[in-house]
Amino acid sequence: MGVLQPAEAHTASEAIAAGCGSGFKTVTDGHRAVTTPTGAKWGDVYLTYNASTRENCVVTVKTSYHGTASKTLARIAIEGESSFHQDWKAYEHFAAIKVKAGGKCVAYWADIAAPTGTAHAAGGRWDFANCG
Repeated sequence: MGVLQPAEAHTASEAIAAGCGSGFKTVTDGHRAVTTPTGAKWGDVYLTYNASTRENCVVTVKTSYHGTASKTLARIAIEGESSFHQDWKAYEHFAAIKVKAGGKCVAYWADIAAPTGTAHAAGGRWDFANCG
């Protein structure tokens, strides 16, 4: 799923609204820093949920290289499924992926690559939780 990259999507709430749509709220344990192996923070990843539609949405918001296209990943895994769902393209601001996962536990992950592709930052939670 590709998402539009509005220039004004700079805050987490703006990126969540632009990438997921309305009605999505960050869940308990639904925020992690996206960091390099040396600990530098390049962004944030959010796991959100819409109780009306029973959808989860993961949004990776860039803080480093913000405004510069580089590979940006938003990934969600649903417990019991053999594969994951992801948005992994060169974006300037954020990546987002939305899936129906009502009643199932999920894990989420993010990655932000440097424009040169020589370095990256990652973060998220691989444990399944938030079983809404």
